[in-house]
Amino acid sequence: MDAYQRIEHVLAEKYGASTTTRKATGDFMLSDEHAVNVKSNNVAKQNYSPNMISIKKMHKWVFEERNELSFIFVDYEVDGEDLNILKETEPIPIEQISWECLSIEAQGYGVIQRVSELIIQGLRIKCG
Repeated sequence: MDAYQRIEHVLAEKYGASTTTRKATGDFMLSDEHAVNVKSNNVAKQNYSPNMISIKKMHKWVFEERNELSFIFVDYEVDGEDLNILKETEPIPIEQISWECLSIEAQGYGVIQRVSELIIQGLRIKCG
């Protein structure tokens, strides 16, 4: 099991859930209508532009089906066989992540990427 999978399992267990399949909207589910994606960052590699979710998948899940989508951001390091989680956020609803730290990249239908330090804003209401 790679570091990403190990982190997903640890966080899913923390929230009393089990991990989902790779094709699912979230890495685990808080409820049938609330998906959570875990975005991990190996601090040794300093990857600040992770793909968060495809536009098509996000639009269908959040806007068409009216479900909830949250993200947990994790900084970690690997020391031999040990995986150390250095920092993690609580689940952050997608509506609270500022576009100032996001970008839409042209991959397929488009993908949302985090391109800078995380900026969380006040609660936003879904329209449409």
